[in-house]
Amino acid sequence: MVVVGHIFWLSDFGRFAVFGFYILSGYLMTYIMHTSYGYSSLGRKKFATNRFLRLYPAFWAAILCSIVITLFWGSSSNGFILPTNLAAIIGNTTMIFPHWMPSQIEPRLSPATWALTVELFFYVAIALGISKTLKRTYIWISLSVVFIVLSYVMNLYWHARYFSIPAGSLPFSLGALIFFLSKQKSVRYIPEAILASPIKLFFTSFCIAIVTSIAISQSLSFWLMEIIFYFCMAINFLLVLSLAKQNTFVNGLSTKLDKKIGDFSYPFYLLHYQAAAIASVISLGKVASLKENFSLISCMLTFLILFIMSLCVIKLIDKPVEKLRQTIKAK
Repeated sequence: MVVVGHIFWLSDFGRFAVFGFYILSGYLMTYIMHTSYGYSSLGRKKFATNRFLRLYPAFWAAILCSIVITLFWGSSSNGFILPTNLAAIIGNTTMIFPHWMPSQIEPRLSPATWALTVELFFYVAIALGISKTLKRTYIWISLSVVFIVLSYVMNLYWHARYFSIPAGSLPFSLGALIFFLSKQKSVRYIPEAILASPIKLFFTSFCIAIVTSIAISQSLSFWLMEIIFYFCMAINFLLVLSLAKQNTFVNGLSTKLDKKIGDFSYPFYLLHYQAAAIASVISLGKVASLKENFSLISCMLTFLILFIMSLCVIKLIDKPVEKLRQTIKAK
């Protein structure tokens, strides 16, 4: 959804997926802190080291790719502009864009990585114990809701409820809550029938995202758009909860195949702008937006290039690094 929204279609389409991923991250980070690392100094150190190894090698490969594209074919509106000062170099090297709304910091050699600054912030918060107990998690959720309410009271533009670091607090905290709810045999106020079929929840969320994105392009009012957005986030919450309770997404899909598909998610996120840039050079002779120059060939070419680039990252970077991560985790 993020790839399609950024490269080919309506940017609003990817918005729904980003917050869904925040929910998933909130759950997974809380899960591994409780079950794999613990909250001792050593556990936190292992968590930080493994997160670093998971995120940064592939990220550095992505920005290197952007640098090569820029040197060969010049800068583009997609953000492939070489940093020219120390602050920009540090931001593009560390993935930390120091602003309460990280998307405001430019240039970003891997344009979508503003959301990873948000991720890193809440990784630290979770490692420090913000979701260590159910009580703390409910307090976290409450504070997240307070921010949303205050943003309306202060008449902040909707960007503050999407692009900012505090905006990520609600989905992350809901993801953390899922860890505790998933251990319960039944969840109060949520009928088991709703959680029984995660694929139905996924397609419901997917269809809402499509229809709403089209409606936004036709001047859907902001207040209605945001109501639908938070409704869709609630569905994504149910989807992650359903999966956390071990409900099968697709019957017959092996765990091994599911993992192989999942391995592509991070490199796809990091490299989709770069793949589109290369595809535009091949099809148009220059780095250009494919939204204004869309064709079936450019779409297929972009996904082919993205698949090949992602496969290279998985085979040459992620797999070797994963062995090191497992060694650290086992110590």
